[in-house]
Amino acid sequence: MRKLLIILIFFCSLVSYGQNSNNYTVNHKSFKDLIFKNPDSALHYVKKLKIEKDATNSFFPSYYYHQNLGQYYFFVSQLDSSEHHYKKAYDISSLQGNDSLAINSNIWLANHEYFKGEMEKSLLRYEDILALSKKVDYLEGIASAYSMFASAEPDLSKKMNLYLKIDSLYTTNNIQTSLLARVKGYMAEIYLDAKGNNDLAKNYIEQCIAISKEVDYPPGEYEANRLLVKLAVQENNFDVAIQLYEQLLTQGNKIGDPTAIVVATIGLAKMHFKKKEYAKTEKYLTNVRYLIEKPQASTLAGVVHLHWAELFIALNEPKEALFHLEKARLHPDVTDRLGFKTELNRVEIKYYDLVKDYANAYRTKLAYDEQVEYLNQQENANGFILNQQLRFKEQQQQEVALLKAQYELTDMLQKAQRNFLFGIIAFTSLVALLVFVLYRNRIKVNRKLQEVDALKTDFFTNISHEFRTPLNLISAPIQEALTNTKLSNDQRNHLEIAQKSTVRLSSLVDQLLELSKIDSGNRKLRIQQGYATQLIAAWSESFSFLALQKNIAFKLQISDTDKLCWFDHNAVENIVINLLGNATKYTPERGTILLSSKIVQNNLKITIKNTGNGISTIQMKTIFNRFYQTSDHNEGIGIGLSLVKELTELHGGKINVSSDKLNWTLFDVSLCIDKKKLKNIEVIKSIEPRHSKVTTFTVSKTTQEEILPKNDLPILLIVEDNKDVRTLLHNTFKNMYYIIQASDGEEGIQIALNKIPDIIISDLMMPKKDGLELTKTLKNDERTSHIPIILLTAKAGDDNELTGIEFGADDYITKPFNQKILERKTASLVALRKKLQSRYSQEIILRPKEIAISSVDEKFLSKLQKILDNKLIDPAFNAADFSTAIHMSRMQLHRKLKALTGLSTTEFIRSQRLKLATQMLKKPGINISEVGYSVGFNNHAYFSKCFKEVYHCTPSEYIASHNTKIQ
Repeated sequence: MRKLLIILIFFCSLVSYGQNSNNYTVNHKSFKDLIFKNPDSALHYVKKLKIEKDATNSFFPSYYYHQNLGQYYFFVSQLDSSEHHYKKAYDISSLQGNDSLAINSNIWLANHEYFKGEMEKSLLRYEDILALSKKVDYLEGIASAYSMFASAEPDLSKKMNLYLKIDSLYTTNNIQTSLLARVKGYMAEIYLDAKGNNDLAKNYIEQCIAISKEVDYPPGEYEANRLLVKLAVQENNFDVAIQLYEQLLTQGNKIGDPTAIVVATIGLAKMHFKKKEYAKTEKYLTNVRYLIEKPQASTLAGVVHLHWAELFIALNEPKEALFHLEKARLHPDVTDRLGFKTELNRVEIKYYDLVKDYANAYRTKLAYDEQVEYLNQQENANGFILNQQLRFKEQQQQEVALLKAQYELTDMLQKAQRNFLFGIIAFTSLVALLVFVLYRNRIKVNRKLQEVDALKTDFFTNISHEFRTPLNLISAPIQEALTNTKLSNDQRNHLEIAQKSTVRLSSLVDQLLELSKIDSGNRKLRIQQGYATQLIAAWSESFSFLALQKNIAFKLQISDTDKLCWFDHNAVENIVINLLGNATKYTPERGTILLSSKIVQNNLKITIKNTGNGISTIQMKTIFNRFYQTSDHNEGIGIGLSLVKELTELHGGKINVSSDKLNWTLFDVSLCIDKKKLKNIEVIKSIEPRHSKVTTFTVSKTTQEEILPKNDLPILLIVEDNKDVRTLLHNTFKNMYYIIQASDGEEGIQIALNKIPDIIISDLMMPKKDGLELTKTLKNDERTSHIPIILLTAKAGDDNELTGIEFGADDYITKPFNQKILERKTASLVALRKKLQSRYSQEIILRPKEIAISSVDEKFLSKLQKILDNKLIDPAFNAADFSTAIHMSRMQLHRKLKALTGLSTTEFIRSQRLKLATQMLKKPGINISEVGYSVGFNNHAYFSKCFKEVYHCTPSEYIASHNTKIQ
């Protein structure tokens, strides 16, 4: 009986121990479930682990007790206690030989070093973590190490590569973790900060939310909501931002995170301020006022002071605003970080404007503009890096998707053949028919819309082209005449006025397009600082000569010529020229025109008054309507005054007209020149043109015969259907280039392929083949792909210029062109090709990517290299053999190699042989005679002579010099 009782007691103790042995798993899991939601409740399970640890003194309860208690202390910001327990957990797991648990504890120790600012120690510890994790194939350790390396990496490209590695690790293994959720958030924020990638950022935010919910990770959801707030603010969707901030505030209160509560409250204050809801702004700022009233202020205290200052500026309370501004300047969170420092300067500018301290406002504005420009440069650089990585990742995803789609398609077809082959075919046919009908109808509608748009575009383009070509032919002789030093002052003045009028007439061609831009909302004010009244005086000069011819007294009353102001030069010019043109047109002989201009209280005042028949009251109500004319006998089409009114309103101004029916008419224009009040602006800076040196040569009369240019002048091919323009271009460049000409694109292509010129200037709109076809053809032919091409065209506008560049044009110049600018641009392109030639002489081995101008050139050089690899050591290999092998005429190959390397075909072959020889001479124990024969020289003396000409030493001296360097 006693034995039976002993056995029963022993069995019960085993069962009890077995149950207790599993308690640590339950307690640890319960702790993990609660630590993010309620740390104090999670502490209850740590105490249970301690009881189990003390009772059993076994490994797992001891380890999880110290590990979880370290995590608890970390969450309640007791970092010293947290670090102590993590060290205990690390020692226990290391002694036991449990690598994965030792890695987990080591990760937390590295994080402590990071938070204490001991970055080098933390990174060294993470290198050990990565090495051990790879050794034992522990995914969580590898990903954690990559994450820390990414957070410490300043190079955005390397940082993103590390995050993409983590993403790939988890995706490949189909694992979702809290770390992956955080990484998705990090990637989303990088794309948000770079701007222009909001769709991709939103996609990563959604992934962060989904993973956080799946693994029950509240901080991940909180972080995703914070990023959604940032996205909403970027998109100026303040109502959505307010809703999200309120959710963040609720979450912060729920998990008891004081930082989250403060950030959400400040965010709500900021959003309500943007909506000008100042009472709500004050309410939320009051809720965090304790941050600036503590003896030891929070790190966010400076930010709170800054928001208070901006609020009081809006409420027109400068004393309170100044108090908070001075407090904000004392906090490093505002003064040391560039982003917050920029905000500080922005608020300071508002304060100085409020108290009318314009000197300090101006100085602060200069600093603010520099900071904004730097931040914009960083954004653009980051955006470029991210776009490059995005393209790479999209390419990978497309390849994976293609393989997957192919597999799925094969599997689907097999199943369809077995089961529902005929049904699927019938259903597919029906769907295809329906889609085809819908698609055809949509194509018809789209085609009609495109035809209408194309007709409108062609109409404006053709008008522009027809005007610009003769204008160019007028402008060029005037420019040529102005270079004559024997002109009298009167002659020069008359020619200068004519030149200015030609430029003005060219700008009138663009007025119809200008109205179209305004209607579509695409017309921005391109403002820059200048002396507006001085320019108005200059523009009026072209009318003084016309007024003199009509016997009209033209009077100017211009003041404030020394005052700088912000204005759109083109808009103001259009306004003044149109109004003066009307005044000149309707003023009778012996009449008077008075133009006055001055600056009054940040407004540019322009008044134009002319004598003669005035405008009736009825006409004054409709005079600014588009295409309205006071009489059917009037000249023009009635868009001038309409354009004036719309440009005036775009410039934040007003225009008024008054008239005495029989005596005079007066137009009074007032334009806003306050940069802060102007809307939809683009600030531009005046840039002085760079002057390049052009060497001038004397050349004999040019012909179309196939002869080489004298004095080794560059060859210029001019392709232009207008004979007068061809003559003008010939006269412009005749002393600098050997010129050949073509009258249309088709002829130009043939001449370019035969002559291989150094540069081409071509018109855009030509018969047979236009400039775009010419550019595309020549840029895709390996014989001519290296030739720079300049397109001359009357098609003004960024879209047309972009089309030309996309087809391969190197520059795009609008008619009427300035001859000096065209000369400089042509010379610069030729000089650039000379620089590329110099690269070849520095390359020991021919590298197509290093000296190629385009992908076509790269393929040509690669083909060339293959021929050299096979033929170079053959002494009989010469220029004729080379041209035959590469399928070009000797002249074409000569011109192509001359353009790319600066060498003739024979010189190029010799250069390659000598470069190969230098490589062989570096090998120990080499025989110089053998080297010469090995690289294709059948005469040792000739080899030595050529070698010395190029390298300024004999092969023997070269070997001795190389050996000395090695020693």
